[in-house]
Amino acid sequence: MRTLHVDGPSGGPLGGEQEVHPAQKQRRETARLTDGDTFEYIVVGAGAAGTAAAARMALAGADVLLLEAGGDPDLFSRVPGASMALLGSNLDYHYETISNNMSCLSSQKRSCRASRGKCLGGSTSINYMMYVRGNPYDFDSLHLSNWSWNDMKPYFLRYEGLTDLNLLPPSSIPYHNTAGTMKVGFFRNSDNSWRSRIIDGFNYLNFPYNADVNAISQIGVSQVIGYTYKNQRMSTARGYLERDDVKMKLKVAKFTTCTGVIIDDDNVARGVTVVHGLFKTKLRLYATKEVILSAGALVTPQLLMLSGIGPAEHLNELGIPLRVDLSVGNDMIDHALPLIFIKVDRDSNFLKTIVESIGTVFNFFADILFTRGESHSSIGVTDITAFVNTRCYDFKERRLMNNGADCEVPTTQIIFANIDKGLIQLGPKIFQHKTGLNRAITRQLSKINADHAFLLVSCELLEPKSSGRVRLAGVDPLQAPAIFLNYLADNRDVEQMVRGIRIIQHLIETPAFKSRGASMVQLELEGCPRSAEEDWSSYWGCYARHMTYSTFHSVGTTALGRVVDGRLRVRGVRRLRAADAGVLPRPPRGNTAAAAIAVGERAADFVLEDNQH
Repeated sequence: MRTLHVDGPSGGPLGGEQEVHPAQKQRRETARLTDGDTFEYIVVGAGAAGTAAAARMALAGADVLLLEAGGDPDLFSRVPGASMALLGSNLDYHYETISNNMSCLSSQKRSCRASRGKCLGGSTSINYMMYVRGNPYDFDSLHLSNWSWNDMKPYFLRYEGLTDLNLLPPSSIPYHNTAGTMKVGFFRNSDNSWRSRIIDGFNYLNFPYNADVNAISQIGVSQVIGYTYKNQRMSTARGYLERDDVKMKLKVAKFTTCTGVIIDDDNVARGVTVVHGLFKTKLRLYATKEVILSAGALVTPQLLMLSGIGPAEHLNELGIPLRVDLSVGNDMIDHALPLIFIKVDRDSNFLKTIVESIGTVFNFFADILFTRGESHSSIGVTDITAFVNTRCYDFKERRLMNNGADCEVPTTQIIFANIDKGLIQLGPKIFQHKTGLNRAITRQLSKINADHAFLLVSCELLEPKSSGRVRLAGVDPLQAPAIFLNYLADNRDVEQMVRGIRIIQHLIETPAFKSRGASMVQLELEGCPRSAEEDWSSYWGCYARHMTYSTFHSVGTTALGRVVDGRLRVRGVRRLRAADAGVLPRPPRGNTAAAAIAVGERAADFVLEDNQH
């Protein structure tokens, strides 16, 4: 096997040659802070980008303090099969958002949810762990100097530690690295027979099997690799912070919430204000070189606005002295999707169903307690996914044509999950809490779930036209930001979803699905046609507006060019950078964790290069 090694910054490589600590050792002492403490660099946020940037800089010999509002990931976080259980947990900020009355209409308060990780590793400690970088076009189409795919590819490769290169075709070799600190590989295959049926169904529609969506092409149905190592989650807390060499050099302050940036009269960032520890002690911490905000696409703009950097009209309304008038928080774009329920595997024995469901839940908890989740290292059918440009699908012939260069740029990702029979019936309130769906929808699904298992299928928008914004809800820095996701404000997004739903309909009418009696659940929805038989497109378009869901991939709130320059420096303020998913003007056609880590890697290089003298 050929191994590609990519060097790190001047402090040396952060490769995979050192054994990564298992997740159960993810406990580290928190830095003890006192008012006036001074460091060379302060990094705010220990998520995807912040951990990468802080670890690189510390290994290069810099004096770095990394701040994190949460604590350590818990027992469930390390188990891949527990991902759904982490939504709405104490590791999730679970932000409320402002409804636009055009999407998420069947969610509680007609409001979409915004989940984000609150612990070391951030959202990499609670997400579904998919390692999908996106498409080269995502970066090339930005037309930003030094931010093309060729500029970004080395940073993806630098941190990647692929453990399963031997399971990929030889053509994948130039696209991967086996020596990076973030281990990635295939999830353990479950015994769920729907995995092969999904692939067979897509093959029937002329979707090719794609062995590696991170290589030559994204198009087709694939089993994707993820952030998993030795059957446990590979968060950035595990991949970067738990290395012995990083522990020796990097100071990490847990349970420390940043409340703003200290900026002097010359618009130079001097440090940050925080509340620290159990007693919420207010401290001022100073940075002699730079402050790097990596608090995510929702909180980094909040911190900038609290510090006087943002839209002048908004800050003036709140009485916050304006330092720089920038479009902070604007043009937030996210991947949205409709939740489609496919009922399968009818069994009318209700008592048997409930007993089996209770046994499933009991076995899950027992496995975590006694075997560290070993048998739940699979994520069911979720690592089976398909990428398609719907403009290259022949809806009449029910075939993917894929006969042009544009067809290599997907518009839609089709994602799967499975819900065991009786599981909603067993805990409807838990289901409501985890999904955010309202009681009326939960009742309908619960009734069907008593007799049927569900395949949960979603067609994710990869090039959304709608955009939202982040604003301050008030001047209290401990108050959550005002988040206006604004999904489906542009009707072209609904039209794209309907095209994706039509492909899902074709999929379940293939022999692989028909043999198991699969059918799409048509819910009774306020303001929608009674059924798809009355008006197919109108029903499913209305359905998409009711059953909208987020993939929590928000970007654009501190975008390159608008808020930060090409080296991630905040415009108009010296010694202040933003480095997280918020700097990406548009979401990549994949999972944003991969790109966010690459941004963190790149930020470390920028900081070290700009301060080397």
